[in-house]
Parts: sequence; C-alpha cells; structure tokens
Amino acid sequence: MLLLATAILAAYTLLVEPVVIGYTETNRQIEEMRDQLARLERAAATQPVVAKQLKDFQAQQQSRGYLLSGATDALAAASLQDRVHDLVIASGGTLKSVEPMPGIEEQGLMHVTLRVQMAGTNETLFDVLYALESGNPILFVDNLNIQNHITVGGESDAGNDAGDLAVAFDLSGYLPKGAQ
Repeated sequence: MLLLATAILAAYTLLVEPVVIGYTETNRQIEEMRDQLARLERAAATQPVVAKQLKDFQAQQQSRGYLLSGATDALAAASLQDRVHDLVIASGGTLKSVEPMPGIEEQGLMHVTLRVQMAGTNETLFDVLYALESGNPILFVDNLNIQNHITVGGESDAGNDAGDLAVAFDLSGYLPKGAQ
C-alpha cells in the first residue's frame, strides 16, 4: 500500500503537477497580456485627441509668432534681413552688411542665422538690440562685437561722428521644419 501511495505521489509530482503549474503560468501570462492589451487600446483611443491637441498647440505657437515665418530658410532669412534693415534705419544707424548663413536643422526646427554689420551710436545699438530681442518672433543675438570709430589722435575715423560704433553680431531665430 505504501508502495502504491508512493507511486501515485511520484506520478502526480512528475506528470500532473508540471502540467498544472504550466497551465497556471500560462493563465497568468494571458491575464497580463489582456491587461496590457486593454491599456494599449485605451491609449490608442486617445491618440486622435492627443494628435488634435498637439496640432492646436503648434498652431497656437505659430500664431503667437514665436517662430520665424517663410516657406524656406532663405525666405525666412530675407524677411529677417528686411526687419533688421528697417530697425537700423529707424533707429538712426547705418546698415553696412547682412549675410545670411546656411540653415541648420536642430530638433525639428531650422536654425536661421544672419551676420549683421552696422554703425551707429550707443542709443542706436540699444534700440536695435532691444527691438530684436524683445519682440516676436523670438530672436537671439550672439557673437556681439562692438568697436569705437575714434582713432588714437581723438578724431573720428572715416568722417563718422565722435562716439559712433562699428557693431557686428549674429542674429538667429527658428523656422518650423514643416515650412520647408
């Protein structure tokens, strides 16, 4: 009898228990997959709403004028060049040159840069830089180089008024990549 009980117990341990454990583990995995499927279906159901919110947000950001506008980076640079020209002239300065640099893609945006050279007084420089950095679209002034036109003898250089400055800087902004 003991031998029969041992044989039944061994048969159960070797044959039936692994099958039962396998079924239990499979059922647990199925339930986990069902839970994951339900979460993914809920996330997929919210995708159109999230896509619409993202589109609305992007339109709102563009309507606020934070980014440059233009069909290409060259057109955005030309528009920015016109703005710089108007600001410098309106502030009483002289625009010496504006050189557009090639656009660089950064994180889904095009980085548009102009190298600007101008001349004017301290007030002119302040007015131009203030107008560029405080307005819309958001613009950045980098590599600012200011030189006074007064020569060693104390006389103005090249007929400029005493106190005139030669100013060079890089002006940059961002253009949405989708505008390309």
